[in-house]
Amino acid sequence: MPPSDAAALGSSHRQPASETPVGYPLEHDHTVQFYEDEAFVIDIVEAYITGGLERGDPLIIIAQANHRQQLVARLVAAGVDTSTAIASGQLALLDARETLARFMVGGRPDWERFREVIGAVIEHSLAASRPGAKVRAYGEMVDVLCLDGMPDVAVELEALWNDLSVLYRLSLLCTYAIGHFGQAAHARPFLAVCKAHAHVIPTERYTRLADTEGRLREISLLQQRAQALEAEVQQRQQAEQALREALHCRDEFLALAGHELKTPLTALQLQLQSLPSAAARKDGGGRLLERLDKAIRHTERLATHIDGLLDVSRIGEGQVPLMMEPLDLSRLVRETVARAMTPAAEADCPIQLMAEVPIEGVWDPLRIQQVVGNLLVNAFKYGKGRPIEVRVDGAPDHARILVRDHGIGIAPERQERIFHRFERAVPSSAFGGLGLGLYAARQVVVAHGGTLRVESEPGQGATFIVELPYRPQ
Repeated sequence: MPPSDAAALGSSHRQPASETPVGYPLEHDHTVQFYEDEAFVIDIVEAYITGGLERGDPLIIIAQANHRQQLVARLVAAGVDTSTAIASGQLALLDARETLARFMVGGRPDWERFREVIGAVIEHSLAASRPGAKVRAYGEMVDVLCLDGMPDVAVELEALWNDLSVLYRLSLLCTYAIGHFGQAAHARPFLAVCKAHAHVIPTERYTRLADTEGRLREISLLQQRAQALEAEVQQRQQAEQALREALHCRDEFLALAGHELKTPLTALQLQLQSLPSAAARKDGGGRLLERLDKAIRHTERLATHIDGLLDVSRIGEGQVPLMMEPLDLSRLVRETVARAMTPAAEADCPIQLMAEVPIEGVWDPLRIQQVVGNLLVNAFKYGKGRPIEVRVDGAPDHARILVRDHGIGIAPERQERIFHRFERAVPSSAFGGLGLGLYAARQVVVAHGGTLRVESEPGQGATFIVELPYRPQ
């Protein structure tokens, strides 16, 4: 829109066309007026038409049907003889959608058709006007494209208007509902729309402010809102990324948990199915006991997996329920190691235990057994076929448990990640497991006010070090 009528009218909402304009349209002007209320558009275009009629400029109005009806009603009420203006060729009223359809090809504006359709209307208007006249054109076709969800196509059409203005003396006004650009994804097409125009006029909320101080305050407020929105967008993007990672982690975990639970369950079914045939044999007693022993071990393995899943679902970050009592840590570790002798033998991992000196303190015995048990299971898995060392000792302010294997070791960049939920030192396909043991162990230790860390190098085994204060803080 030319600054003459649009800016002046924007400040007073309904300004008589006879008032002195702020400025006259420049050569090849191309102006965009953003709006919030459609009534404001009618005000703007009415001033645009009446200003052109007063100067004797030819006018082309390409608007939607409801807007054309309102404009004609306004002009008639203002005493404008629209019929004579149309008949003389000074005023052309076209439908936005119908005109748009005449030069669209495959959902895109075609330059040759556009020049033919719009150029014919411009030439007809110029032929009926005074020599040297400039055509005033108002178009809602770009707004229609945005309404239909095609802001990029609207930008293409704006470029064609710019090309056409090189061929004709043309002053073009476009209007866009600001609501078309209400999402963060619309920032790029909005900027492209602004760049396609020689003049950009903000919505009536800004143009109606008459004093400079009021406009500066409005600009400052808009800048603050933009800053806040940018920060919110970044936070949401981070939250979305975290959610995607969590969903990916969940899907991997569900697949892995299904595999880990199915393995002992299948073995258990096989052992149970073989019981009748074993019992029917003459020497069935021994075979029956052997099958039952294997079935019990598979059941225990299955129960361990399920307990681990349930336990981790109850453990929050640093929120592990504890039942504290005085105990001898060395004795507790010896008992835990004794119960682990069968899986140690299966993994061919002889255990060297150094826990003879009593280490007295206040801890949760079941939770500390869980920590030591998980560290041993980890050592059996990654140090299979090699010895394991377990040691308990005390320092002035804390007790310490060390579990060392001589297995594959852990790369430095993974030594912290292995304590995260569902993480492992190596791909799960190689060693299996749910990736929860070390996570649960650290949560228990942290709940006691202690620390759990690992010292390792690839190929040199790993030493897990638990440090526990003697009494809770």
